[in-house]
Parts: sequence; structure tokens; C-alpha cells
Amino acid sequence: MPEPLLDRIALAVAVLLVLWWVAGRQWNRHRAVQLARVAREAMATLGGDVTLRALGGGTSGFIMEVGRPGPGIRSAQMLCLLEPRDFPLAWAWTRWRGRRDQFILKIEATASLRPARLEGRSGPAGGFGLRRLVLAATQAQSPHVQVSFGVGPGEESDIPRAVQLAAGLARGELQLAARGQDSA
Repeated sequence: MPEPLLDRIALAVAVLLVLWWVAGRQWNRHRAVQLARVAREAMATLGGDVTLRALGGGTSGFIMEVGRPGPGIRSAQMLCLLEPRDFPLAWAWTRWRGRRDQFILKIEATASLRPARLEGRSGPAGGFGLRRLVLAATQAQSPHVQVSFGVGPGEESDIPRAVQLAAGLARGELQLAARGQDSA
């Protein structure tokens, strides 16, 4: 292959990657705003003064905290990590493995909770209505409640469901089944 052709191919790949990076960052910024609106409304049900901090200039995710928690809750924090849409190889790899925008919700309750956990149940029936539940756990030490889940396009309604689940667990209104030592 002649050198000028290789140079053109290299230039075309470089331009394509830069365009993908710019478009991916814009896409993530738009997605962060969309998810933050839903998450802020859901977190407001836990108390007042919900604050938001962007991660990576608003293209990697965000952290929300409740400043004045309601009854039964000492503190609440939600972390959202967006898919790496601005890096095509990483994005393709994580999508292939089933990862979507990830949320981790941690609540410190005013009372100690009984340890229990529910892991990796997909489907609304197995995961308290959450389509991509990774983990729902309660424990005696802080954070007392942790709910980790993914949100794909059109699944934004899972965010308030996860917040309701975590609040119910923290306040003792809901309980996860205690798990013994299974082989599965």
C-alpha cells in the first residue's frame, strides 16, 4: 500500500475518533441532564435541599445528596456513572456486557438494620420492579442501605422506584429476605 494512502486512512480514523468523542460527550451531557431531572425529583422524596455535583464536566455522571433528610434517614447520596459514550471501544465493550448508565444509592438510616442482600435479579418481579437491579442490601453499619442498578433508555422510571425501595428499607417499612449461605 502506498504511503499517502496509509496517511489518508490514519487521518480519516483520527478525524472519526475526534468526531465520535465530541458527539459522545454531547450525548452524555444530554443524558446526564435527563437523568438528573428524574433523580432530583426522586431524591426530593427523601428530604429537602437536594444538591447536585457534576462529574467530568457533566459528561461522566453526577452525585446528589440530600441536605435535610426526612424521618428515618440520617443521610442519602446517589451516584450516577454514565456509559462511556465518548470512547467507542470502551462503550462497545460495556454495552456488549450489558452495562448501561449505573446508579448507586446509599442511605444511612437512623436505626441499625438487619443484614440482608438481593443480588443481580433482572426483571421487574425479581428486583422490586427494577429492570436492571445489581444489588439491594441492608447492613448494621453505615451505609445501612445500598441499592445499585442500571438504567437504559426508556427505563428512567426505575430511578424513583429504587429511591422508594431504599427509603422503605431504611425506614423499616420493607425488608429483604435474609440469605443464608447458598451455593448459587
